[in-house]
Amino acid sequence: MKILSKCTPEAAGIRSSSLLKLVNAFDKLEYLNSFMILRHGKIVASGSWAPYDRNVPHALYSLSKSFVSVAIGIAQSEGLLKLDDPVLKFFPECESVVSDERCRKITLRHLLTMTSGSNVESRLAGDDWVGQFFAAPLAFEPGTTFFYNSSNTYLLAAVLRVVSGINVREYLGPRLFEPLGIVPGIWEMCPAGTNCGGWGFYLKTEAIAKFGQLLLNGGSWGGQQLIPSAYLKEAIKPLADNSSNASPDWQQGYGYAFWVSRHGFRGDGAAGQFAVVLPEEDMVVATTACLRNLQGVLNLIWEILLPELEDHPLLDDPMTNAELELKCHSLQIPPLEGAIASSHPSQCWRFRPNFAGLEACTIELGSDSCALSFKFPRGMEQIRAGFGYYDRTIAQLTDRRPHPISACAAWVSKDVLEVRAFCTDTVFRDVYRIDFAAKTIDRTSFGSFRNPFPRLHVL
Repeated sequence: MKILSKCTPEAAGIRSSSLLKLVNAFDKLEYLNSFMILRHGKIVASGSWAPYDRNVPHALYSLSKSFVSVAIGIAQSEGLLKLDDPVLKFFPECESVVSDERCRKITLRHLLTMTSGSNVESRLAGDDWVGQFFAAPLAFEPGTTFFYNSSNTYLLAAVLRVVSGINVREYLGPRLFEPLGIVPGIWEMCPAGTNCGGWGFYLKTEAIAKFGQLLLNGGSWGGQQLIPSAYLKEAIKPLADNSSNASPDWQQGYGYAFWVSRHGFRGDGAAGQFAVVLPEEDMVVATTACLRNLQGVLNLIWEILLPELEDHPLLDDPMTNAELELKCHSLQIPPLEGAIASSHPSQCWRFRPNFAGLEACTIELGSDSCALSFKFPRGMEQIRAGFGYYDRTIAQLTDRRPHPISACAAWVSKDVLEVRAFCTDTVFRDVYRIDFAAKTIDRTSFGSFRNPFPRLHVL
């Protein structure tokens, strides 16, 4: 795999002290998972917060959309489609389900700019997602209103599969991933086998940074024009008006699945999956995260880093650079603090019927770790948690597929055991509070698409 080269921050016109200040600010967020900063095409700083690992493919969420956009631009250059093609043209089998005649006006360009007029839920359901899109009435006249909706990008992925005969992930293989030296992760699929398009793609942090650098290069890499330059120039313009959004970096305009920022532009996914491209500064910032406040991380880049950039190399600062390197290599979400021992014995509790389908939980208590084993109708799932450290396992719980999970635990009071679990390839994170006196388990979750269970009572 081709890797990006590194240089000292000063060689790229950045003070190590400025990057150290930025990383310290990143460290206070809840939670950045990883980052990589490029200037002049070289890595000046990178890191990941244990138990996350930037070398593990991470869910991109809506950052996936930008890859679909690029695929559409390439497909147009190959003569497979045109942006002003009506979408229904590619799905004649759906003519009979159209409920709103305005659907016939929707073009690929409308899908790219989130102006299709559709407000179909972003998470489609059932077996026929394409048919569901066309069967729903439109909320707006096509081309008039920005309405962010992941079903638009799913339709683009479906169109690409129709015209190319393959999924977007495979289509981009020889055209994008292989020239960049990227080994792509999975891309989740709909029941019909089409990549979800608007979400579901997984990449390592360096791969996100490479994609950002490709965009910064105008679509060129190693002497090859991978993305048509005319398409990319158009894609990053503010083509759709999103000024009604509340956050300043979400109201600067929307292009072909790219957001215009107060500085530069970006691919953008839920909870802080960013490929931030800053052409004027010749810089790329890639992040994975499970953040609640997305605007906050962009503010830190704008306020701490951008004012400190120089357009020429600076004198070396070995001491501060060494401090920065140490900081980047020792990043960690601190494990829970609290007691590691208790007088409570291991337990097996059965629960009253609940919508999560959880039937029972066995709580095994060891000297330096514990395990929660959940019984569902489909079988058993287990989370192992270390007292004062992260233990690792793989579990599915209430999501659609298994994830690597790192968890820590502590007794926060005499009767209450708390377990914090992080799904380290995605944004999901859970807190379990097991009350041995009340015989209840509470679970609170972060993650848009997970099905959390609330307080569960023992039978």
